[in-house]
Amino acid sequence: MALSDFVLPVLLGITAIVAQNAHKELKWPFIDELFHLRQCAAYCAHSFHVWDHKITTPPGLYILGTWWHHLLKAIGVPNSCGATALRSLNLFGGIVVLPLMLSMIPTDNFWRVNIVSLPLLYTYCFLFYTDVWSTILVILPLVIVTRHRSVKGAVYANIVGFASLWLRQTNIVWLAFAAVVLIDRRKHSATPFWKQVPKFITQCFRDWLLLVPFAVNAFLFAAFVYYNGGITFGDKDNHQMTLHLVQLFYCASFLTFFFVPIWISPSTIRAYVKFTLAGRKRLNILFTLASYLLIYYIVKHYTVVHPFLLADNRHYTFYIYRKILSHPSAVYVTVPFYHFSLWVIIHLLAKSHKSSMLSLHPISIIALVGAAAATLVPSPLFEPRYYIVPLVTSRIFIRPGNELLARSQIHMLEFLWYSTINSVFFVIFFNYRFTWFSEPGIQRIIW
Repeated sequence: MALSDFVLPVLLGITAIVAQNAHKELKWPFIDELFHLRQCAAYCAHSFHVWDHKITTPPGLYILGTWWHHLLKAIGVPNSCGATALRSLNLFGGIVVLPLMLSMIPTDNFWRVNIVSLPLLYTYCFLFYTDVWSTILVILPLVIVTRHRSVKGAVYANIVGFASLWLRQTNIVWLAFAAVVLIDRRKHSATPFWKQVPKFITQCFRDWLLLVPFAVNAFLFAAFVYYNGGITFGDKDNHQMTLHLVQLFYCASFLTFFFVPIWISPSTIRAYVKFTLAGRKRLNILFTLASYLLIYYIVKHYTVVHPFLLADNRHYTFYIYRKILSHPSAVYVTVPFYHFSLWVIIHLLAKSHKSSMLSLHPISIIALVGAAAATLVPSPLFEPRYYIVPLVTSRIFIRPGNELLARSQIHMLEFLWYSTINSVFFVIFFNYRFTWFSEPGIQRIIW
């Protein structure tokens, strides 16, 4: 048997162990689960008029939870609207629905078990948060438009996209990204880049009918914002929009860390050295210095330190900020790392365009960065789960490859890397426990 034959059993084994421990250890709602579980309990009782104004997202998770409750109840599951039952909805989504959905696009870009195992996403398969199903309903329109570059594909993508808006408002941005991918994949490729822009615009007019379903969702979303008086449902004082440009650096850093098995190779290092120092008769040195100065300026003037970041030691970001980012000398390390992180993600996506049918054209890569910026920059909170959609989206469109390893070996190394991160995370999560005077129950550390 090949090593790859052991991957799925290992993932299922880890999942079973974590799920069993979650059932045994998580007797109290964990952080935001307090609001989600309580709200879903009201929906399970058909009290649809009850709404907790501390909740900032739409009621899609609670509608799904109510359906799941009735299904479990029908097959005789006790306490079918309890914490374990509702958490199993996300586990079902992440372990069953997501890989089945990805099987619709035959590709050697990734192993489906690796997408499921992606840190951040995998964590929330065991909690009752919006992230798993929100991600599924964001990725599915992309899967649809890559398979069906037609009016039918646009309609189906927007039906799913409309459902995604019931999980998280910012998914409208990712639906717009799907529209860009659809149009971009229908135009004939052209080089250099400056020729692609007018071709893309022309293709938009030529395919205006395909954009109508996207326009309908955009109109409905605008109507909601107008009626609601803003994008946030509740707790608006703690979720005010701001200009937090450093979020892009944080996101790129997390992606670069998780994607280590994909990019680490002598060819990547050589490409980066050429990009920063040796290219264009060494004129790139000036561009690199200017980039460093710009990143330094953004870090100094557009870093938002939310009160939650300083007060909540249940998140790794609390320790990252206190131990690393708040240090006076941190910029000497973070600025070069931010620069490399941004470069390596773009490099991986651009390199894949030349070797994979499932890849992003240059305009779509720009749209991906723009979508990430539009969803992350307005948020004052440094919270890694906001990076799940950029993480999953980027990984789907990257085709690994280097001069040292075969693609299957990279996929195997990737699986081992993700499994190691997830295992360490859950060992700490279940074993390092502490209490707060202000809240009942055991506290733990999460992303």
